[in-house]
Amino acid sequence: MEAIKQTVIVPATRELCIQLPEAAIAHEEAEVIVLFKSRRDDFGEKIEAIRQAANDEIFLEVAQDFEYSDRDESGL
Repeated sequence: MEAIKQTVIVPATRELCIQLPEAAIAHEEAEVIVLFKSRRDDFGEKIEAIRQAANDEIFLEVAQDFEYSDRDESGL
C-alpha cells in the first residue's frame, strides 16, 4: 500500500481534484480520506485552555506531588 499526502487550500467551490501517480492501476480500489486542519481561531482557544489549566488547583497539586519524579537521583 502506498500513501500519498497533499495539502491543499479548500476552494470556494469545495471541490478537489486528485491527480494519481502513473503507478496507480485503473479500476483498482483506493481509499480517500480528507482531514481538516484546525482553524486559527481554535488555536487561540486551545492556548487559553492551557493557560487556565496551568492555574487549576488539582493540576497544581498533582504537579507538586510529582515535582521530584523527573529528576534522576540514581547517580547513573
